[in-house]
Amino acid sequence: MNDLIGRQSTPKHAAWAILDRISDPVVTFDAVTFRVCYFNQAAEKIAETSRKNGSDLLDLPAWLGQTFDETGKRIGKGALPNAKPQRLDIVHGDLHFEVCLEFPTKLEIGAQIVGVFRDITQRSESVRLKQELVSTVSHELRSPLTAIKGAMGLVLAGSAGAIPDRVRGMIEIAHRNADRLILIINDILDLDKISDGAMLFDNVDTNLSAEISSAIELVAGFSDRFGVNVEVGALDTALVSFVDPNRLVQVLVNLLSNAIKFSSAGGTVTVNLARHADFNRITVVDAGEGIPENEQKLLFERFVQVGVKNRAAPGGTGLGLSIVRAIVEKQGGRISFESTLGLGTKFHVDLPDLSYAHNDMQITGSDTK
Repeated sequence: MNDLIGRQSTPKHAAWAILDRISDPVVTFDAVTFRVCYFNQAAEKIAETSRKNGSDLLDLPAWLGQTFDETGKRIGKGALPNAKPQRLDIVHGDLHFEVCLEFPTKLEIGAQIVGVFRDITQRSESVRLKQELVSTVSHELRSPLTAIKGAMGLVLAGSAGAIPDRVRGMIEIAHRNADRLILIINDILDLDKISDGAMLFDNVDTNLSAEISSAIELVAGFSDRFGVNVEVGALDTALVSFVDPNRLVQVLVNLLSNAIKFSSAGGTVTVNLARHADFNRITVVDAGEGIPENEQKLLFERFVQVGVKNRAAPGGTGLGLSIVRAIVEKQGGRISFESTLGLGTKFHVDLPDLSYAHNDMQITGSDTK
């Protein structure tokens, strides 16, 4: 496609004849004047207009012409040469297109921008139906599971009278697995919210050391089960960020749980808090197995579990870290890690300090898509 950019446009040109035979809509327009040079038969159908050379963008339907016009303004005519290809999503009625824009290497007479459309309507509909199904099933499962877990909790607490030790052991196993299923469902629902841009944040001035303490308390039983100690290291108790405290605890619990699961019995997980450049940095450190180098690039991908022993495998979804990254980034922060196989891993959560957050972030109770 690149070899077409920069040629004079004429319907008689062999290249245009070839493009008329393909099923994907193609539109080209002048890189200097932004006037339409050519669109093939497939583009003619979706544009619902007759072809003519040298037409202005306004001669195209507004939904189509405006897309190219806004793209040109955003990039800037002076920056067009060697500009990186742009991918756009265009939704028009029931149609959904992915558009790839290719730019000329030189800004000269006859240089053209080529837009190739790909109809992804069916794919988008399949994704929507899948997300809808996942969300519906998850909601329908969570309520009865919560009731089952509550009933088992009452039995274990003695509300139904004394129970034999063997029966208690079986109920405890069922109770733990109900907990695990609820966590999985919550992960799926969070992922659904992130995909829809519907995850909301109730941001307030938050003392980070206090939320670190809350998270450590929440994983106390979990750390005891694995025989791992969780300790507070260097902690600057004065640091404050403008974040959602509940979401922050969710992030920390996930990171602490992973660190515990990948640590050896008798090991220690340490949490530190300190200033780092323009951010407040929370670091979760473990001396566990570490992450293999060839798997590190996959760490934040969805449905991916990495590690050598992978004590997290039973019941895990591989969604936790992708959700953690989304929560941190949607609050103006960033997450990174350092890991050496056999020596352990450090996860860094960098959150904007209070003054930066107030100046640049206005997302309390709003859609953060």
